[in-house]
Formats: sequence, C-alpha cells, structure tokens
Amino acid sequence: MTTGAPPQRHLVYTFTYGVSTDKQVHSSGMGGSSMSPSEGSNASGITDYTGGSTDKGTIVVDIVQEQPDSGLVVVVSEQGQETRKGAPATCVVFSDTTIICDPNKRVNSEELTLLRFLGAHFVDPNNLDAKSHWHVQRDGPTSTSADYTISKNNNGVMTIDEVRTVKANSSKPSTTNISATIGYDFNRNVPTSVTELLVERSEQGEQYDTVKSETVLTLQTDSMATAKN
Repeated sequence: MTTGAPPQRHLVYTFTYGVSTDKQVHSSGMGGSSMSPSEGSNASGITDYTGGSTDKGTIVVDIVQEQPDSGLVVVVSEQGQETRKGAPATCVVFSDTTIICDPNKRVNSEELTLLRFLGAHFVDPNNLDAKSHWHVQRDGPTSTSADYTISKNNNGVMTIDEVRTVKANSSKPSTTNISATIGYDFNRNVPTSVTELLVERSEQGEQYDTVKSETVLTLQTDSMATAKN
C-alpha cells in the first residue's frame, strides 16, 4: 500500500503515552523462568511479573485523498523522545473507525487511536439518534462494539464520549475495554484532542496478562486552518 500523491492536508499532534503490564503465572510445579518476578510474588503458587514505560512526542498525519468508497488515504509517522517511533506508513481510514495499514510497516497503538477518528465522515448527523448517539458493531475473529455520544456541541465544537469493547477470539482470547473523550471540530472534520484509557485482559493456559495504557493526543498544527487564516 503505497502512494506518491502530495498531501491535501498536514496534521501534527503531540502525544503522551504510558503503559503498565502485569503477568500472572501459576507457577506451582512449573520449571524456572528467565523473567524476574515483581515484589508481589508469594508462596500461593501465583507469580506476578510487572513492567511499564512512558513516552511523549509528536505524530504527523498527511491526508492524501478520499477514495470513492469514502476511505481516507493517509500517511502517518511518529517521533517519540524514547522508544515510541514509527516510520511513515500508508493507511486507509473509514468512518466506522476501520483502519487498514501497510502490513509491512509498524503502526503503534497511539497512532491507531488517532487514526480511528480521522475518517471523512466519522460524525455523520444521519447516524445520530435522539440522544446524539450512534453505535458501531463489527463481527469476526476480532469483534468490536462501540458507542459514541456527543455530550457537548457548541456550534460544531464537540465533546464525544467513546465506550468501546474489542474481543479477540484466538488461541489467546482477549477482551479490551476502552473509554475515551474526544474533542472534535465538526466544521473541520478533525479531532482536536483525545484522552483514551485502555485495559486489555488475556489468558493462555496458566498465564493471565493485563495491559493498561493511557494515551493523550492534542492537535498542534492543521494546514487547512493555516490556509484559511
């Protein structure tokens, strides 16, 4: 998935990202491990392994074009101060938050968080019910159920609340619960801020993993806004 077309719009966001991991292993009768247990280890037969990291930096999105099927072609890249880095990757973003990216490129979770809300018609007045709410449902090996509610709207400057559940039915089943608050400028069709809290729980055999993360994104530069000034 490549494109040589010049961008129609250039967006720059700052981000902060923090993640903590907790791995519980039923260790009674099991062999040794190369990992170091945390202070929470005890004699109950369950061993805890914990870790975490933080980073901050910028995410750049160049919007290339809108396809006939309303998919928005973008190129996203990331530059963190520590380890969160991503080379430019081409993705197509749809209004129902579906994202398809070049499989040969790494796209980090905070980049995907931003891309979800960049669809050309992410907020479609025709999809709203009487409570300014809409629902997204996708089924398959990985199923998604998401509810969006416009809790504030000041002449198109919106606050949108997201409650999202993602379930992966694989050899390592997982459930991810996400809550997010999105600042959204309907007149410019762009998210201006995102605060996302994520909790993912998975299990495989006698191992139980919990991942918690917080992502904060803030729009810094929008070439479309600059061009209008």
